[in-house]
Amino acid sequence: MSNSVVRVGTNLLSVAGSIGGVAQGAANLAGDVSTLLGGTPEGWTPRLLKASYGGLPFAVEATRTVAGRRYAVHEYPFREGAWLEDMGRLPNRWEVNGYLVEDSLIYQGGPVIAQRDRLFALCVARGANRMVHPTFGGFDNVVCLSVEFSEALEAGRVIEVKFVFMLAGLRINPASSTSTADDVFTKALPVGIAADLDFARNAATLVIGGAATIQQYVATAVGWYQIAVTAIGDVKSVIGAVSALYGNFGRFFGGANYGYTGGANPTARPEATANDLLVAASMARAAVVSAGDALEVAAANPSDAAALSAAAQTLTGALAETASDPADAVRLVSSLCRFRPPPIRAQGPFGACMQGAQDAMAALLRRCALAQLAATLTTYQPASQNDANTVLSDAAALFDDEITIAGDAGDDNSYAALRALREAVCTDLAARGADLSVIATFQFRRSLPSLALALRIYRDASREPELTQQINPRHPAFCPPSFQALAS
Repeated sequence: MSNSVVRVGTNLLSVAGSIGGVAQGAANLAGDVSTLLGGTPEGWTPRLLKASYGGLPFAVEATRTVAGRRYAVHEYPFREGAWLEDMGRLPNRWEVNGYLVEDSLIYQGGPVIAQRDRLFALCVARGANRMVHPTFGGFDNVVCLSVEFSEALEAGRVIEVKFVFMLAGLRINPASSTSTADDVFTKALPVGIAADLDFARNAATLVIGGAATIQQYVATAVGWYQIAVTAIGDVKSVIGAVSALYGNFGRFFGGANYGYTGGANPTARPEATANDLLVAASMARAAVVSAGDALEVAAANPSDAAALSAAAQTLTGALAETASDPADAVRLVSSLCRFRPPPIRAQGPFGACMQGAQDAMAALLRRCALAQLAATLTTYQPASQNDANTVLSDAAALFDDEITIAGDAGDDNSYAALRALREAVCTDLAARGADLSVIATFQFRRSLPSLALALRIYRDASREPELTQQINPRHPAFCPPSFQALAS
């Protein structure tokens, strides 16, 4: 009997020991899980921040945070699903339930009624304040949308409070501005139309000249076209055909196309080779020749002024496309704008008709070239304020000459269109050159390397390539003592 009792007691002790081991293992597991989740066995509440709004503290029982993104839902008939247009983030919103306690050891704030009054005054006042959330941390520019205070007799000196906070953004009003480049394109289109109208009016009075007048139209168009043919064979234009090659190949590439800031050509294709660029340049020059042939055919039928103007505009556009550098394109198209054929030597009525035909055709061709010049100037990036002023002065002079010719000839349509286009071009160049630096003259006692000069002038060694391009020395290690470069 005694042996049985002893065995039973031994079994109970072993079972109790097993239960104690399981309990200890569960406690260790709970501690490990708490550590894994970022807590500590002692608890996570001591790590909470003291909640406050505008520097006034309060205790927190529960919070509800709302965030996300705004979407405009677009639904279409006979289409499953919807297109959700992203409209940006939702402002952070917190709904906080808390309380105020009088003489609290943790949230000292004095009498609870005084705490409530201060919070009430702060929440109804205009403006945003800093809010500290127990777990999210502090946020500036937070607005209290609403606040509720609950007081009860059985609650004693505890006042429950409910807040609705929202993170406010900056007040940024949209600013409207006019694209000067778009304005240039808008004003360039009426120039071609006005040139058509004035040419048709002048050509109608020259029909008495017969075949001689037609031949003069064609001869004038061919003489203008020969200027374009000479331009596409320009040596600088041929060398510039590979200026769009991807990569940095020294100061001889780029230029006013990209300013003095250097860098890769924004239109360069990484996969393009020099042979690809040369082939593209050859095709562009072939397009000029083809456009010239079409212009000669159109000049033989001056009664169709619209077709003649379209052929002239096609030729000027093809000529501009042959230049990889907009600086070259401006130079080539400007040569067409200066077209002045020699006067006709023939006398009498037929000589007068031939002279009139030549003047009318030359005016039409120049005005088409000026419209293309305006479009090309929108792609030209001045290197400095001085460069912008020079280009602006040259372009304005070309427009002024043709405006004077149109006014003297009584071509009112072209006169008004050219004046509007001149104003748009000047505004565009002035706007793009206003923020650029001016050119200044620098003098040193001896020759210095370009890297040392970049450090001394700009305090930035990374600007050495653009400085070398401006100085254009025989060797970057031996720059001349006196040179001109950007002042800043």
